[in-house]
Amino acid sequence: MSFEGNGLGEEEARRIVEEHYESVLAYCRRHAPSGEDAYDAAQETFLRFVKSLPKYRDRGKPLAFLLTIARNVCADSYRKRGRLWEPLDEETPASDDHGTDPVRDALRALSREQQEVLELRYDQGLQVQEVARVLGVSRFAAGRRIAAALETLKAELEDDGKGMTP
Repeated sequence: MSFEGNGLGEEEARRIVEEHYESVLAYCRRHAPSGEDAYDAAQETFLRFVKSLPKYRDRGKPLAFLLTIARNVCADSYRKRGRLWEPLDEETPASDDHGTDPVRDALRALSREQQEVLELRYDQGLQVQEVARVLGVSRFAAGRRIAAALETLKAELEDDGKGMTP
């Protein structure tokens, strides 16, 4: 199979896949219906990436493009199962004297959409423009969503008396 796209050769495409596989898999683990589905979703993401190479144009971080595909693949998985997109229930290791992690607890209190926007911006390190691309919204809308999520997170930390300031 040829990887030739608009200036994207086989070696460059292979480098993108190798460089971003773990990040895409981690995203899929958090957003696919099950752990088993996460591996399938990651594979489908890269399959769609390879199929898109004839039309691929480098417009920023390839990770933003890959996460756009991964987001759609995970949403498709939920639709096929007739389920809504739900957060995964994951075990959290204790990190303070009381056996809880205040930041993680506050993040879990956010809506699914707020969690995702913060994940894309801060966990995946995407710029606001790239978050907008993944979510399929304007840069302005993405900026507003990030700001609103941060405000809600701050309020959660303050309401729980678990603020991060001494």
